[in-house]
Amino acid sequence: MIAPWPPQRFTPPLSAGFTAAIDPWLPLLRIVWQRAFGYVLEDWQETLLRHMTEVFPDGHRRAGQLRFRQVVVSLGRQNGKTEIAAALGLWAMLMWSMAYVVGIASSREQATLVYKRTLMAITANRALAKRFERMTDTRGITSKSGSTYELKAAKGAALQGIPVRLAVCDELHLIKPELWSALVAGTGGRPDTLVAGITTAGDEDSELLLDLYDRGAKAIADPETRMGFFVWEAPEARVPDDDDELMDYLAMANPSVASGRLDAEAVLSDVRALPLADQLRYRLNVFTKRSSAFIPAELWLKSARRPDEAFPSGRPVFAIDRTPDWGYATITATVKDEHGVVWSEIVASIVKPTLEQLVDVCVRLSKHNPVVYAADNYSLRPLLDELRRHGFQVFAATLGDVTGASALFYSLLTSGRLRHADDPLLAHQVPRTVRKNVGEAFRVSRKDSSVAIDGVISTMLGAYVVETVREPSVQVF
Repeated sequence: MIAPWPPQRFTPPLSAGFTAAIDPWLPLLRIVWQRAFGYVLEDWQETLLRHMTEVFPDGHRRAGQLRFRQVVVSLGRQNGKTEIAAALGLWAMLMWSMAYVVGIASSREQATLVYKRTLMAITANRALAKRFERMTDTRGITSKSGSTYELKAAKGAALQGIPVRLAVCDELHLIKPELWSALVAGTGGRPDTLVAGITTAGDEDSELLLDLYDRGAKAIADPETRMGFFVWEAPEARVPDDDDELMDYLAMANPSVASGRLDAEAVLSDVRALPLADQLRYRLNVFTKRSSAFIPAELWLKSARRPDEAFPSGRPVFAIDRTPDWGYATITATVKDEHGVVWSEIVASIVKPTLEQLVDVCVRLSKHNPVVYAADNYSLRPLLDELRRHGFQVFAATLGDVTGASALFYSLLTSGRLRHADDPLLAHQVPRTVRKNVGEAFRVSRKDSSVAIDGVISTMLGAYVVETVREPSVQVF
């Protein structure tokens, strides 16, 4: 197994026996983490924290000061980024009086995870808690020495002029360049200030992260550059077919896999179930394209039902989708059987439909006693309104539902829980359907796909509804 330290690329220390500002506080952090969470930071995490807080050696004109003013750490998901960020924040409040620490993420929910982890570490230790005056879930953490930890919005304008001692940014691939610049400007060129980012890889839209990667690569070669760069990543943007080779790649990109904290078999199984783009970006920690093929043709073919298999009985969900120009519309029927397998097939495909035609087809399908009619609330709201007036239950899908349906649909395919009728329309549309990254998630994209994908979206939406809506208490919109 690959050793968790060092990462595949990193800024080397100025000396093998370097000193770190966090060194005197590591024994306390071990006690705090054990008391609050029942475990201590992993060796590689402590080593990383030491490298991030390296100080200039004796004899240097900046002796005793933090070497780095900016640090970027990049590694795969589920490797304890929250622990590293929380430990940094707590160290800064203990290290300095009047320190202003800010936590920033693309969403307040993500920033709150780090903040609450810091808060839990403090409140679980009575002696440590006495050093702090105010500790709330929303109003900040303040120490008796005047240090403060607050959450800030991921907006550059909101951070202009703030005198930052330590800023911790999560998921830099979602952060705007002007925000990072505002944080660096907030340090004011003062010594012993640090702007740190902890992230996974991004795509070609990740402007800030691409720039920081470029600067980090230069910092590795130039010890005078005051930027730390620590990247765990696979050696290439490829997912090996061989499990042993893939595990080596995963160990390179995930120090918690290399350390043995994460179960290798479970990680391997989880990774194989992910879309290819997510395997590369989130688990192998390499950059991907913003958009890519949604479903491999071989995966779709493998889920086709056999000639001896029949569509099961039961109350179906009818899902409807149309193209933006009203050129085509597709209606699918979806049922989940007693074994949890989702069955889907196209029941109507209409060229140049009108609203009246769609309503008429749905009314005629009502003889099958459907659980619900589902459609995109933005593009087919008039249809849903008409179906309500007919007394039918409807599911009005939001953009969030389409995003959730994209991930769920892929999961059903990889787990062997979806059976489809191998309809010619879907055989044409599925291989040409494109997914697009949306923050930390993805969804299918009509704009980026090379053909109409009304059949894909109606099939996907039907599967989403039968998986998430329970028959007796349908969520009605």
